[in-house]
Amino acid sequence: MGYRNPASYDLSATSPSAQSTVAGPVAAGLENVDSLLILASLTGATGGVLDVYLQTSADGGASWYDYAHFAQKAAGSGVTHHLFSVSRHAQQLTITTVGKDTTPALPANTVVGGSFGDRLRVLFVAGSGTSGGAAQTIELIVAWPP
Repeated sequence: MGYRNPASYDLSATSPSAQSTVAGPVAAGLENVDSLLILASLTGATGGVLDVYLQTSADGGASWYDYAHFAQKAAGSGVTHHLFSVSRHAQQLTITTVGKDTTPALPANTVVGGSFGDRLRVLFVAGSGTSGGAAQTIELIVAWPP
């Protein structure tokens, strides 16, 4: 079997323009992916804090669980760039409390790691006072096993 070139999924979206929790784009078809490189450029919203999560689903999108929580963005803060990688083969040996569906609970600046199900989605949580969203860029670079 030959090497299969990496591909990417664009999960970019504009964060909410008012206080709310909003599910964003979904990357489906990850069941045969071996590892992911996650690249994100995140900008603070206007008027309120912004939390950006990646959530995983292993049941076709019926249930979503926190997988990663980027550092919280202060109101109006400039762009920050984030990079991390995960592999299905990495063991997660610590029990971690996570949120489910639109009630996230994973602490900021945390990645659960290990298996990432068959899909990932973005979840935005815009805090009190938010009056304008901001463009958020998130890209998943996927690699299949050789």
